[in-house]
Amino acid sequence: MRKYRIVIVGTGRIASVHARSVHRSPSLELAGFVDSIAPGNLPSDWGVPSFSTLGEAAGAAVPDAIVIASPTDTHVSYLASAVDLGLPALCEKPVARDRRSIELAMDFVGRSGLPVILGFHRRFDPMRREVQSRIAAGGIGKTEHILQLSRDVSLPDRAVTAHQGGIVADMVVHDLDELLWLVGRQPDRVHARLERNVDAGLAEIGDHDTVALQLEWNDGPVAHVSATRRAVHGFEQRLEVFGSAGRLVCDDPRISCVRLDSAQGTYLDRRHAGFAERYRDAYQAEIDHLADLLRSGGDPYCTLEDGLNAFDLVERVVHAAQ
Repeated sequence: MRKYRIVIVGTGRIASVHARSVHRSPSLELAGFVDSIAPGNLPSDWGVPSFSTLGEAAGAAVPDAIVIASPTDTHVSYLASAVDLGLPALCEKPVARDRRSIELAMDFVGRSGLPVILGFHRRFDPMRREVQSRIAAGGIGKTEHILQLSRDVSLPDRAVTAHQGGIVADMVVHDLDELLWLVGRQPDRVHARLERNVDAGLAEIGDHDTVALQLEWNDGPVAHVSATRRAVHGFEQRLEVFGSAGRLVCDDPRISCVRLDSAQGTYLDRRHAGFAERYRDAYQAEIDHLADLLRSGGDPYCTLEDGLNAFDLVERVVHAAQ
């Protein structure tokens, strides 16, 4: 069976996650990395070449598709290069920091006819997909209330946080995209509160570490989102959906699902250390979806339009908090 060649743009943490997913896929092989600024050690760790431009990589590595895992400000330019080279792509979220750039990318990608997957990883998580499928099939009747809890283990480095666009655009956007996916449309009203309960110094860069949201749909559910950048008990992302005929609960799997009950009490294994560990299957599903599109064609499961809708809701949340 032919293996499709993948070039990854970027050499940071998320690029490493995607490289492992490509390596595990029986349909794909890693052909190289692109990083015009600082290639680092990742390419040599994988035994593949590093290139300074996508054009150089296309000529030497002859990829069938690319994964864009570079800084957000470079996403649109790399998407444009991919279209010029006729390469399908998986692009990390967000598409861009501003609406005009997202619309520009949607336009040239749409005219090209090339498949571009947007990497909102929760849409690819098997557990989250089961929740969405059961809601769509009417399994809990009319959806009335959605509760989302998101807890990162620790605050990211301040130097990194300063370039991520704020907690709503970087972290809570996943909750917002998930709500759009589950409900199917924008909320009619948004209430938001952003706080600095963990690190007051985030005021220096205009960021926050704690978020509380209420989103309301006419003739639809009310959703509550609670998010924080620090959780000493471990990474946690919990989803509950209440309906007229039942409830769906999606809790995080632990390292082991075995529970020990004894005279001394109950023991459960620890939670996952972070998003890459918790969502390993989701990231693998993203890459497998790319392989399926290369092999059989079809439409991306998550698109740039989904990215635009999430961007618009992020903007509404930020505005509501002011």
